[in-house]
Amino acid sequence: MGTLSAAVLLELFRRYPETNRAKIVALAGLDPTRKESGTSVHGRSRISKAGSDLLRRILYFSCMSAVRSNDRLQTFYDHLLEEHKPKKVALIACMKKMILIAHQIYTKKEGYRAMILN
Repeated sequence: MGTLSAAVLLELFRRYPETNRAKIVALAGLDPTRKESGTSVHGRSRISKAGSDLLRRILYFSCMSAVRSNDRLQTFYDHLLEEHKPKKVALIACMKKMILIAHQIYTKKEGYRAMILN
């Protein structure tokens, strides 16, 4: 994660200090939503896109880089592809994982390496 993505995430975490994991994902607009209407219409799940567009764009490009360079995210991404998930769905899942890791680091005040060892 670069300095720009870290700065945008830090701004999000400071703006909403008392949020939990589900709320952070929703604020980023990465939470799933379904298109349903009674019993006749059952659409595919999509992300809500209710959050910040800038945050999603920054996370998307950071995640594309992280999937290539971070071993844990690369393993997670490859596992999703082996489960026959589309590439974009797997990338969005990795974006969600990245924002949750960043939120964990921010709330626990510990580094990424310390979090891996625990």
